[in-house]
Amino acid sequence: PPADGRIVVGSTVKPAFLSQELAELPGALRLLEAVEEVARRVVLGGKEMSAAQLAEVFGFTDMRLWTHVADLSGGERRRLQLLRLLAGEPNVLLLDEPTNDLDTDTLAALEDLLDSWPGTMIVASHDRYLIERVTDTVYGMFGDGALTHLPGGIDEYLARAAVPTAGPVAAPAAKAPSSAAELRTAKKELARLERLVGKLAERAAALHEQLAVHATDYEKVTELDAQLRAVQAEKEQAEEDWLVLADRVGDES
Repeated sequence: PPADGRIVVGSTVKPAFLSQELAELPGALRLLEAVEEVARRVVLGGKEMSAAQLAEVFGFTDMRLWTHVADLSGGERRRLQLLRLLAGEPNVLLLDEPTNDLDTDTLAALEDLLDSWPGTMIVASHDRYLIERVTDTVYGMFGDGALTHLPGGIDEYLARAAVPTAGPVAAPAAKAPSSAAELRTAKKELARLERLVGKLAERAAALHEQLAVHATDYEKVTELDAQLRAVQAEKEQAEEDWLVLADRVGDES
């Protein structure tokens, strides 16, 4: 509860809060059952998926879905906590250090989900990359009990935090809010393109391996070769888009 004032929640608001503390999870249930306890089917980012499909997004596949919650590691429990939160389909997310205890693959999946989140999201995090990718507006706290709007984003926060606090802190010259917002959007797109190029490179490598395995099967080779050409074309386009956008970001920074 707030130290002062009051909180009024609108009738259509469905908030969900992820704290740094692991919530009480149903240890006797299996992982998939723990998700289905909240919802069997969910809609996220405009896509409908089953509880099992949502669990797969967070790295839970095959036999792991049938592991008892009590037997999960701390990192897996953290993932399940977030998974159950999203399964409730809230329209306001309050996330306190959501990337704690997440491995690289799960972190990437989480960023993809949050980047396309249709509702309102408030994130407190030390993860600069996450903040720059999934948020549109940045606020900082400098020990005075107030929230300070930072049109210049994380760069402005770091500049202010580096100034000695013996006297009044002068805000550095920041870009106009519109240009700063555009720059953050461009950086988010750069990160998306980098991730896409990596995924396409992995897909191309897998197709090369399959081509070697099916070298004597003409029809299969033809099919795989067509897939490989499409993947390579998409990868080249993503790389070209990245270069163009990187030049633009470099000019604006």
